[in-house]
Amino acid sequence: MRNRFLLITLFTILICSCKKKDEGFQDAKILDTGDITSEGCGYVLQFPDGHQEKPYQLLSTYQHNGLDVQVKYHVSDMSDTCGSAAPYSYYQLIIIDEIRNKRP
Repeated sequence: MRNRFLLITLFTILICSCKKKDEGFQDAKILDTGDITSEGCGYVLQFPDGHQEKPYQLLSTYQHNGLDVQVKYHVSDMSDTCGSAAPYSYYQLIIIDEIRNKRP
């Protein structure tokens, strides 16, 4: 009986202490806003609430318009201006820490 209690207790601790695989990831969609040298701003991430962030670098693997991803990132101290004529688009650049295709 004591061994059974110990086993159940250890199993419960093990399950509760495991990190969730999605912890810290945010859902986003890759958007191609057009060529940076003209009126576009390159690739941006659009989040479910509608706000957009511009990644400092986006791996070519993820440079596909409409691609659903999960991302961990932090905000950099740099900002970016897009467009060659007013109104300009302004973005705070983000640094992607981890990125992966969205899981179904």
